[in-house]
Amino acid sequence: MAVPALRLFEAFADEAARARWLPDVEVRVRTATAPRIFRADWAGGPTRIVVGIDAVGESKARVSILHEKLTAAEQAAELKAYWRDRLAALKALLETDGDRR
Repeated sequence: MAVPALRLFEAFADEAARARWLPDVEVRVRTATAPRIFRADWAGGPTRIVVGIDAVGESKARVSILHEKLTAAEQAAELKAYWRDRLAALKALLETDGDRR
């Protein structure tokens, strides 16, 4: 994404910012180390997310998401499509004037 790593990290770590692109999902933060790693319990269930953020220069960053403790391949396929959609929404928000931070 064409944003600094810290700004991308804050989109996950800040509850209000996260609600703008990841609505209706409750997460409980486990650990967060700016600007590289964010871990959280997902939606009150048994699964967790691990978000890794790597700076690619001063104004670009790469994000990877590992959704752990899934119970079936079907669930993994659904969440893969879900994350593709949500990351596209995050990219649009951060790379446009929609996020005025």
